[in-house]
Amino acid sequence: MENILDAAERILLERGLDAVTIPEVVKAAGSSVGAFYTRFPDKRALLETLHQRACERSLTQAGELLDPARWADASVRDLVRAGVKLAVEVFGSRRNIMNAFAEAFAGDPGFAARRASTALAIGERLSALVLSKRSEIGHPQPRRAVEMALRVVTATFEQRNAFAVSALPEVAIADAVLARELERMLCAYLGV
Repeated sequence: MENILDAAERILLERGLDAVTIPEVVKAAGSSVGAFYTRFPDKRALLETLHQRACERSLTQAGELLDPARWADASVRDLVRAGVKLAVEVFGSRRNIMNAFAEAFAGDPGFAARRASTALAIGERLSALVLSKRSEIGHPQPRRAVEMALRVVTATFEQRNAFAVSALPEVAIADAVLARELERMLCAYLGV
């Protein structure tokens, strides 16, 4: 099952949703169509399982990255910089798979719930970490400011992923520039 999921994920990342066909997946997995159908009734079930696995992995990675002990000596600026850098990496490297999930499950409440639950859990961990350094935040309502900062970062990258910036190179922003400017904007807003 893991070989099939790994193969489907590779195909999604490299070529997008249309390339994920059962014959392509089993070929890439070194498996068989029969083995596929033993585990999944159809392509949609494969994608749902893959999305669930992606959410679980995201939560595990966030738990490791956002361990408070790891950031005990960090400043809010350090946390903002690391959070923006992570967003650039994750949203950039996983653009195809994120867009494929959004396309495959458009309007599906189960997908929306999994996605929202994962984002909320990660956001809560990051918020708690930043708010543990509340004394460095000059905004009069630190909790609201951190929540808004998270929304800005998420919306920025979701918008960037939703639209092919390569089709409009004059509006494309390099990752390093985007990260630097988001960090400046968020630190100014937070009053850091």
